[in-house]
Amino acid sequence: MSSQQSMKKAELIVSTVLQVGVILSTLTILAGTVLLFSNMGNGQSSYRRYVTVNYSFPHTISTLKSALLAGSGTGFIEIGVFLLILTPILRVATSILIFKRQKDTPMTLVTLFVLLVLISSFVLK
Repeated sequence: MSSQQSMKKAELIVSTVLQVGVILSTLTILAGTVLLFSNMGNGQSSYRRYVTVNYSFPHTISTLKSALLAGSGTGFIEIGVFLLILTPILRVATSILIFKRQKDTPMTLVTLFVLLVLISSFVLK
């Protein structure tokens, strides 16, 4: 396979990762939004509950798990946002594998550094 074909294939793989990530997160957020509003009821007082400052989304893994098992829209919305955040990280990880396969050591190392910076930005506050 020529260098041009190899580069084109790599670009296609990376773009597919991005497209799938965005589509999955969008569908998950949309499903969560539909669940959220379908469980709201008919009264306007129910709607106000979701737009007040005091209303919160699940913030721990256990509350997220409970929200998902209960069929709560907020749990699905939060998973969708997580998938959206995870998408560029997966793109960088995919690029590392592509550069390693192409035996491009400098780009592999630079991309690995970028991945470490991305991951550390989530761990360190």
